[in-house]
Amino acid sequence: MATGFGGAVKLTGETEYKKALKEITQNLKEVTSELKLVTAQYDKNDTSTEALSAKSEVLTKRLEAQKEKVAVLKTQYKEMAAQYDKNKAKNEELTKKYEAEKSKLDQIEKTLGKTSKEYEEQAKVVDDLSGELKKSKTNQEANTKALSDMRIQLNNAETDVAKTTREIDNLSKEMQDGAKAADDLSDNVEKTGDS
Repeated sequence: MATGFGGAVKLTGETEYKKALKEITQNLKEVTSELKLVTAQYDKNDTSTEALSAKSEVLTKRLEAQKEKVAVLKTQYKEMAAQYDKNKAKNEELTKKYEAEKSKLDQIEKTLGKTSKEYEEQAKVVDDLSGELKKSKTNQEANTKALSDMRIQLNNAETDVAKTTREIDNLSKEMQDGAKAADDLSDNVEKTGDS
């Protein structure tokens, strides 16, 4: 009798992944609170170099933590998907074995009848396989949901990276605009002085 078909996905190193994600999430909370502090320290519309630099520094920290989270999630998702595929193949193998044993049971019933010893033994094999198959299918459904949840988590993390990258780009543009305005003002002062 086959055992261990299509169990729930349990990754080697899963505990380490969860620990790493927990640490990264904590780091992101800390950086987010740091960003709130910087925002509170400067007026919302403050475009001074000091304010923009402080915001940029914190956003860069947040981006690095988010990228780290994405990397961990991608690795975990890849390993989970590979294990899921192996378990799916085992489930399919179990299904084929069950169908073959059930067919054998039907053949014994036709030739020897339901009261024969062979039928009773084969019926036990089929019942055992049926129980394993139900368990395997339940695990497959749980694995499918877990893989989907992991994909959603990965997509959300990648969305956060994109948003933070856009924030940094906008901040960089503000800093460049501020520097250009300062240069223009300096040029105007020089021209006024020359006049």
